Amino acid sequence: MKWDAAQRLRWLVFLISGGLISSMLISSKLWLSDRDFPHFPVWGKIPQFPTPLDQIFLITFVFVLLLLAFKPKRRIVIAALAFILVFALQDQMRWQPWFYQYALMLLPLGFSRIARNPEDNEKLLGLEQIVVIMIYVWGGINKCQPGFISVYEQSLMKPIYDTIETGFLRSMFGAFGYLIPPVEILAGIGLFFRKTRFMAILAVVITHLSILILLGPVKGHISNPVVWPWNIVMLGMVICLFGKMDTKPFLMIFRSRLAIPGIALFILLFAAPPLFYAGKWDRYLSFHLYSGYQKRMLVKIEERTLPYLPEDWRPYLLDTNSEDGHKLLSPSVWANKELKVPLISEWRILRAFSQKLCANDIGDSEWVFYVDYRHFPNKAKGYYNCSEIDEMGRRTIGP
Repeated sequence: MKWDAAQRLRWLVFLISGGLISSMLISSKLWLSDRDFPHFPVWGKIPQFPTPLDQIFLITFVFVLLLLAFKPKRRIVIAALAFILVFALQDQMRWQPWFYQYALMLLPLGFSRIARNPEDNEKLLGLEQIVVIMIYVWGGINKCQPGFISVYEQSLMKPIYDTIETGFLRSMFGAFGYLIPPVEILAGIGLFFRKTRFMAILAVVITHLSILILLGPVKGHISNPVVWPWNIVMLGMVICLFGKMDTKPFLMIFRSRLAIPGIALFILLFAAPPLFYAGKWDRYLSFHLYSGYQKRMLVKIEERTLPYLPEDWRPYLLDTNSEDGHKLLSPSVWANKELKVPLISEWRILRAFSQKLCANDIGDSEWVFYVDYRHFPNKAKGYYNCSEIDEMGRRTIGP
């Protein structure tokens, strides 16, 4: 059975809504005000909703998404985008790659009536196809460096490596890591052309199934559960947008009502991601997924400092088994444990996190912050105290 453009759009909206609801429920603390991990609003004066208003706001958004899933109307899309904007302004930790992608895909749907105009439906599908294509292309491009191989070997494949004793098998599995970036790039490009779409879809299906296996059965537990719905939804999106689809992506839209979202998507998908390498655009907004470019921060907590720490922080401390008894506080571990999402490790976030810690009195001790790139050991690293927070990142080179 061949779907028309309107049917594909309805299924696409259902997938976007379902993906958002699933990932947001898994990471529910991320969207609430009552939590231990700090909030990082875009501007300091943007308030957090008091409890229980924050819960009501989240539940209302879920209701809007459920309504959108079964009644894909433009006014409901606009309402959902308004909720997304408020959430994003209140806390930059919410700028997760899946949240950003779903927002990008909802954007053009707010400028046209779904299923009302066949010509507009074709153009909408073209824009949505480009979003998906560029995610794979940039995801592959950003993995073309040693940091990804480090992530691949030290994180994704570590459970398998731990069970392999022979060097040949380790080398064979290691070689697969070098194939992933070009395969991802070629899969994205292959989705663009009708003659190569079947092989591209097959490559995408294998990629996402492999990710789910590596993040679940291989490790013996579900790792990074918030991306599980995202991977499943991406599979559905690729089949929905490209399976037996004759239209070409990015149809001419610049003389239609879709000109505004078309230009916006062009800037965000083509022009903005390269700015990451100049330190002018965020890693996750540039589709750096498992690229190894994330920064690592560790905060030294001396033994005599422990009585001064809030009790709620204790579960997030890491034991070092050191002679002096000091512990470490990792914002990345904290974010994963409490919020169920990775840390947004941009310099401004690390500075803001450090400033919030420095606002706490720890007696005659001093806060010490260590920042490096775990998967790029040759990149600059540094120690900072509270008086040096404003210099954090400015003494180093790169994004």
